[in-house]
Amino acid sequence: MTETAYVDLLDWTALQFRADKSGTTPVNLQPVFDRLGINGEVRCGRVKDFGRLFYAVAGRPPAIDAHRSRDGGRRYKTRHDTRELMSV
Repeated sequence: MTETAYVDLLDWTALQFRADKSGTTPVNLQPVFDRLGINGEVRCGRVKDFGRLFYAVAGRPPAIDAHRSRDGGRRYKTRHDTRELMSV
């Protein structure tokens, strides 16, 4: 993903949370969504609920499971609904 595409994606995501600016996925971002395997609604849901979904670390469950905390090597816990959402 180019830097420009990433900035466009961030800008579009931010606009989805403003009632006066939300809308459909721009044509230039659709290939980015396709390549990442996500859709706009899912992305917005994850951004909106980020703090609830990931309260200590963020990422796909296998990546989270592979890491341990620095203070004692404890396994990070991931909510069940987060595991289901991120497995898609």
